[in-house]
Amino acid sequence: MTKQDRLESFSDLILHASHIPVWVYNNEYQLEYTSYPDDDYMGFDTLFQSQVANILSSTEMSYSPTFAYSFLNLQWILDFETKNDELSKIYVIGPAFTNENSFNELKDRMDERGLSIKIKAIVSKQLNRMSIVPRTVLINYALQLHYLLFEEEMNISDIKILNNVETTDKYGNIKSNSHYGIWASEQEFIRLFTEGNPKYREAIYLSSSLSDGVKHNPKDSLRYCKNNFLVLLTLLSRAAINGGVSPDLSYDLCDYYAHTCELCSTMAEITHLIDEMQETYFEHVVKAKQNLGISKFIQNSCEYISTHINEKISITDLASKAGYSEYYFSRKFKNELGCSINEYVTHKKIERAKILLESTNLSILDISLELSFNSRSYFSDTFQKIVGMSPGEYRKKYTKV
Repeated sequence: MTKQDRLESFSDLILHASHIPVWVYNNEYQLEYTSYPDDDYMGFDTLFQSQVANILSSTEMSYSPTFAYSFLNLQWILDFETKNDELSKIYVIGPAFTNENSFNELKDRMDERGLSIKIKAIVSKQLNRMSIVPRTVLINYALQLHYLLFEEEMNISDIKILNNVETTDKYGNIKSNSHYGIWASEQEFIRLFTEGNPKYREAIYLSSSLSDGVKHNPKDSLRYCKNNFLVLLTLLSRAAINGGVSPDLSYDLCDYYAHTCELCSTMAEITHLIDEMQETYFEHVVKAKQNLGISKFIQNSCEYISTHINEKISITDLASKAGYSEYYFSRKFKNELGCSINEYVTHKKIERAKILLESTNLSILDISLELSFNSRSYFSDTFQKIVGMSPGEYRKKYTKV
């Protein structure tokens, strides 16, 4: 069976299973093949040319399977064939609506523009031929198409997100019709995440394939995505604490990502933020696991330092809480962690200062007071010594607000 035969069989399969057409374009974005069953395909071709092809032609692509979001809440799967490192063909699956809201919002847009009954009837006919498909289904199609074309297995993480499609529309996910298996799958990815096992990513994907989130269908579908983001954020922040991350750090990260999520204006931005959030929390869990060789009472002391980092912390208080003399406690601490208690506390304060500089609008003076430094100048000098740049320089380079 030739590649074209396989492509046509695959196209026929998903056309009948999900009512999604497949398209093949050459490197000049001219249509060579489509499984669209009727003659009125030009509207969809025009939509692709205006909303996706123009972005592809102006964007540096890696030519790996790509998930693209387009104007009017549409989603597309793209894959690429190259010869001598030059683009030769573009394989396209789509378009499909992201959810029921997308379809309704588009019809509302037509009503707002006062289109004639004839034009609305033509457009509605085309819209009614577009499917509403969960993102997970399209991603599976992307993996299958790539293997069919190139006999190469891809992972979910290999699929790129094309977030340069210019749009101000709202995006969302299709609703799940069942809660079956969700609890078990959530518990599995939380367990793996807490253990610092990178296979948690596959478990999260399985969970999302069972349900795309909270069963709430607001008219604002972007709000729907943000609500689901906050649910995942809450789960991961608590799992991170169970995995050894200090509550103080986990809650700080939770505040930052909740704030950043609210600033997102597209689903593509939220998708990228999810990836960043997962990796950041996971890195902290792995780092916490590396401290398992530390004695329990030193771990408890480190935990106390993390949760009281805003306060003045004395060796006397730490030794007293551990039930040892200052001399024994100080020596034990340095032997296990390789630094003195004061050095450890100072570095932890600076780590928290970096988070505050990145994610808040607190002044440098306020941050120095927040972390109980004796003065702004002492804080700045300490920060410069440890980080290699002043607090102001650090904020300018790494600010996330």
